[in-house]
Amino acid sequence: MLHVFTVVIAVLAGIVAVTAVGIIVVRLVRRTRHRKRAQLATLPRRALLAFVAENGEEGGDELVAIPDDAWRAAEPHALALLGKLRGEAHLGLVSVFLRRGTARTALARLHSRSPVRRARAAQVLGDLELRQAVPELCRLLTDRHAEVRVVAVRALGRIGDPAAAWRIIGSLDRSDPIPSLLASQSLAQLGPEAEVTLSAALDHPQARVRAVCLDALGLLGATGSVNRVARVLREDTNLDVRVAAAANLGKLGTRSALDPLTLAVHSSRPTVLRATAARALGDIGAPAAIPALVALLDDEAYQVAHEAAHALRRIGPAGLDALREIVERDRARAEADGVGAHAQRSAAVLHAEEALALAGVLGEERVGAAR
Repeated sequence: MLHVFTVVIAVLAGIVAVTAVGIIVVRLVRRTRHRKRAQLATLPRRALLAFVAENGEEGGDELVAIPDDAWRAAEPHALALLGKLRGEAHLGLVSVFLRRGTARTALARLHSRSPVRRARAAQVLGDLELRQAVPELCRLLTDRHAEVRVVAVRALGRIGDPAAAWRIIGSLDRSDPIPSLLASQSLAQLGPEAEVTLSAALDHPQARVRAVCLDALGLLGATGSVNRVARVLREDTNLDVRVAAAANLGKLGTRSALDPLTLAVHSSRPTVLRATAARALGDIGAPAAIPALVALLDDEAYQVAHEAAHALRRIGPAGLDALREIVERDRARAEADGVGAHAQRSAAVLHAEEALALAGVLGEERVGAAR
């Protein structure tokens, strides 16, 4: 029995020793490989930095002539630069990648069995802003891996081809869709030519799709769609969509949005919609909205009154004057009635004082009153 135990211990010790040696060997191999790659990448990285310093006007031929093994070592750094550069330097580096066949390789890797390779290839094509890749990237919007779909949407936004709009919108109508904020940002990156598609998608049966397209129109600054967005605010059956419509009317910032937003703050509307509409009136910044906002300062819903006060602050001098008038009128009434400074004040006055304090003018007024 003792002999068997001794044998077992010896075997386990041998296994541990072999494992330890194996770990050491693997680490040494990795360190050697890393050192070799770093050495290979030294000259290409210097050439890349010089190329960028020259704004992509000189050094392109030298980058194309770099041996393949050295370029592979420096390629991660080059790709990182590609995603950060703009203008002539970006176009110059794109030209280098195209001449080296990077785009062709990335297009082929979009069909790889590995989701990691597909995602990396999609990112490269997006950074290259390669319009020829749009159909293949659109195909990835139905990829079974969510990470691949996310990278594909980002890449399509970076490329900015409005032809991808419907495919991105269609990808939202899934059981596991891409994040709404990412979709809105990518759709907005497609430019003004996508406005017609986004406006048409406001009739989509899925509420989430309509909300995303509203946000994209707001980010795009699509003032030509104000009337269409206002109709969604009035008629849509989904509260979240109507809230999105109100918020984005504020972002679009045209005077034609005042009437539908003023109607949306009516006491018969849901509180969250009224608060959002009040904030949007402040975003527009038109003095014509002041009477409606002043009337909301006494609203029973705290959030509505709060947003109205800060909307008046953001309107500028005319809105601040309206807030001052409320505070001064209350102060005059208190003095006439002989009421102390700490007497209970109305909600409207408290909201007005908060907004004035945030604007940095309330303290000055109090000093002036004390004098």
